[in-house]
Amino acid sequence: MLLSDTDRNRRVLTAAAGTVLAVVMGLVLIIGFRLATQIRASVGNLQRASELQTYPELISQQLTALRQRLDTLEYTGHVHSELSASVSGFNSDLASLQRQTDLDSSALAGATVLWRNYTPVLAPVLAYAGEPYSDSATNSTLSRSGRAFYAHVRRAELFAAANSTALHDQLAAISTSLQAQTASAAARLRLLLSAGVLTVLLLGAAAAYLQLARARGERAAREAQEQTRDILATVREGFFLLDADYRIGAVWSQALSQIFGRNDFAGLAFEELLRDKVSSETLATATKFIKLLWGERAHENLMKSINPLGQLEVSVDNGRNGKETRFLQFDFHRVMGPKGVKHVLCSVGDITSSVLLSRELQEAQESAHSQLDMMVSMLHSDPLQISAFLETAAAGLKHINAILKEPARNHGEFSKKLAGLARELHAMKGESSALNLMSIAQRAHQLEDMVGELTGNTDLSGKDFLPLVLKLDELLAHLNGVREMTLRLTALKENSPTAQSSALAPRASGPAELATTLQTLAHKLSAEHHKAFALTLHGLEDCPPQYLSTVKDCLIQMLRNAAVHGIETDEVRRAGAKTEAGQVRAEFRRVESGFELLFEDDGAGLSPESLKEAAVRKSILTAQQAAALDNRSALALIFKPGFSTRTEVTMDAGRGTGMDVVAKAVYGLGGKIGVSTNPGRFTRFKIALPAVSESAVA
Repeated sequence: MLLSDTDRNRRVLTAAAGTVLAVVMGLVLIIGFRLATQIRASVGNLQRASELQTYPELISQQLTALRQRLDTLEYTGHVHSELSASVSGFNSDLASLQRQTDLDSSALAGATVLWRNYTPVLAPVLAYAGEPYSDSATNSTLSRSGRAFYAHVRRAELFAAANSTALHDQLAAISTSLQAQTASAAARLRLLLSAGVLTVLLLGAAAAYLQLARARGERAAREAQEQTRDILATVREGFFLLDADYRIGAVWSQALSQIFGRNDFAGLAFEELLRDKVSSETLATATKFIKLLWGERAHENLMKSINPLGQLEVSVDNGRNGKETRFLQFDFHRVMGPKGVKHVLCSVGDITSSVLLSRELQEAQESAHSQLDMMVSMLHSDPLQISAFLETAAAGLKHINAILKEPARNHGEFSKKLAGLARELHAMKGESSALNLMSIAQRAHQLEDMVGELTGNTDLSGKDFLPLVLKLDELLAHLNGVREMTLRLTALKENSPTAQSSALAPRASGPAELATTLQTLAHKLSAEHHKAFALTLHGLEDCPPQYLSTVKDCLIQMLRNAAVHGIETDEVRRAGAKTEAGQVRAEFRRVESGFELLFEDDGAGLSPESLKEAAVRKSILTAQQAAALDNRSALALIFKPGFSTRTEVTMDAGRGTGMDVVAKAVYGLGGKIGVSTNPGRFTRFKIALPAVSESAVA
């Protein structure tokens, strides 16, 4: 069909408006990106300059604190380390500011010169590594090197006090210059965006007007065509009209007969069309909705949004003396006459294929997201660690399988099986969570939920464990998928230029990998539980290989306990006059009897009375039994299976399995475990392990 001059001109104008709009948007985005990059760099430099302003006063305070500790003959190592860190931080930030900023600031040059004057004064203080005190049987005094150290500290203190204000002012001037630079760039960006938005609005309005005019003409032609029987005979959707009595009119599309398998629609009530194909509740809701369409005040768009028949599941004959499920989509349009609503035009489409495809796509998308999340987690982990975990997990699943195969005849034997399953799953969840393999951790957590539900059942039989077996098969299949993906990622890394160039570099040892895993877990727990704390590790390199797995499981569990139960929130720590960041310390060391693992946090500690109350709440003890316990026995409750002070179950706590796993692992090696605490101050675990042969240690 030939286009009219009006249509041709309208299309040319529409295309021109779209082209200009695209060009304008492209220019705005390019220039805006450059300005945004400049602003981002300026903001980063401004933040760095602001941080530098805090250092002069901080260094001065640290020198004063160091001198005061020397005056009182107190331990100076912590303050000395903090001073070194502050000086190093100032050097690093100042150097970074000099490298990255393009600001030609005399203040920056002045600050650099002034800071250089600090160097000869601070150097002897920072370089001191001796013992400043001489101890005798009756008292302690400054040693010879300590007196020299004191003189250097005093000199540095006076110098810092005299120059900190000047250095701070220079740094403040740098910040002022950077603020002006950032504000100027931001103003240019706002102007650009405002101009771009205005241009886009004008062009958009023009395009919308042209499109609206075009749509009006097309809609008129479409409405005329929909009245013919030829169209009704060829459309794939079922069309029919409903009158005021909710009955189907004399004309309908051929597709309607194919959808419902009948031809006697004339005069059929809408309710009869759906009877025996949907539930009575759905039928009643659909009937009410149809009646609402005849209301004069009913808003048609609103009615469409609450359409209960937008996706209707029906049961129809399959032609083989059976039923099949199909999905239909009903849509309704009111046909207005001189006196209001004249008819309601109903369209029915069979969307079974679309619904099934959508479900398949959703399942595929969820699977893809899961695979992607798992791959991202694995990219941030050492493949050797993942491989070692997978071997451990495979052994754990074999043990779980053995537990499931053990015959059980009474409640006690079933409870023993469930306790064994809970310990194995909890250990697997802890290690996978530490490696950030959350897809495995979540599956193990779901299995723990199933074990927890069975634990509360007093009438167990073998068939109650069948769902566990099926879920374990899914976990095994998932582990196999992780193993395959690990092999592929390892191959990719080994074939990459970076991996080939570093092929001769030594790999991290087992203790080093454990330290990395624990630090990663500590950061993860700190972020998830919104508690600031730092983990300090000592002596892991002295751990014998045969103890490393047990030490790993113990430290992972105790670290999770410290994050959940021990370390307090920032508000609580401030109220208790504690440092804002909690301190968690783990140390492995040799002792005369073998080895010792210490784990300590400076958190809330353990309250014997709270432990007793939790034991009564968990039905582990009666109130009378709990009242009879001394404090030492109350602390020992944390090692009982099923004991937890938490009332809800989370990924990290609440099942009462963790410390039970730790205790059994230690006892399995012939070791001992003890706990000491000071409520409100600390909790300390001490694990003693027997000696091993020197050849085994080597």
